[in-house]
Amino acid sequence: MNTRDMEYFIRLTEVKNFSKVAQEFKVSQPSVTFALQRLEKELETKLIIRHRAHGQLLITDSGQQLLLHARQMLKHYQLTKIEITNIKQKKLVLGLPPIIENNYFPLIARRLKAENLLDRIKTMEYGSMRTLDALRKGEIDLALLGSIGSLSDEEIVTEEFDRQPFSIFVSRNHRLANKKSVYFADLKKEDFVLFKDGFVHNQAINALARRNHFRPHVVFRSNGTHSLMNLIADEVGIGFLTSVITPMRDDIVKVDLLDKDTPHFVTSIAYRQAYFFNSLQSEILNNVRRTLFKNINNK
Repeated sequence: MNTRDMEYFIRLTEVKNFSKVAQEFKVSQPSVTFALQRLEKELETKLIIRHRAHGQLLITDSGQQLLLHARQMLKHYQLTKIEITNIKQKKLVLGLPPIIENNYFPLIARRLKAENLLDRIKTMEYGSMRTLDALRKGEIDLALLGSIGSLSDEEIVTEEFDRQPFSIFVSRNHRLANKKSVYFADLKKEDFVLFKDGFVHNQAINALARRNHFRPHVVFRSNGTHSLMNLIADEVGIGFLTSVITPMRDDIVKVDLLDKDTPHFVTSIAYRQAYFFNSLQSEILNNVRRTLFKNINNK
């Protein structure tokens, strides 16, 4: 089955016009017609019917059935091409959300350098939600992900290596700085500085907010932990971050949450179920595993 024929077919079901499809793909109209005929001959069924009296294209039941699978088939084909390209480059593309990069990757980098493997990885730094999306699309081969629970995805394999609660971070001059712990409901009137979209922290704080029936007042969002810490220290707002993060400064205090059943920041190694790791990539993955599981077990 020709993948370009499938592309023409999918677009034809969307715009329902042979000329428009031909123009978009910069081919002649007969090329689109022949593509449809090849598919119909191969599948031995009519996929699209031209209703000449009304100038319409009607998708048959068989056409609808093919359409259900066609997009997934093309998605997997494109994914395969990307994966093979990465394998040929003798590299492993690693997704690293900033918090995980700061708190876990230095140990990994030290081990990979000792094994002469550090120059064989290419890192991509996104928030965990964006990293997961990139993993699904094949933009990265392996990821270290954060989530607020165990990931459930048929296409993704995960190996959890740590689980930490979320905490509140405040300036040493803040009224909560002398408290060891606080209920989330007590933060209703506080100003928050939080991460931008793409970070699982937002899922966690939104879950707590819904449970406590108020919406946090967010005065600023940032992609950087250091930026948030500076804003917290300068009393612009309080922060909501995983406890794995250290305050970094003497003028910031970490306060535990007393709420029961609060979300946890779960960190996992993740990769696609269908991905084949070559010998080099397998060696890198095994070193990442040994480093993370040894480090966590020794805490």
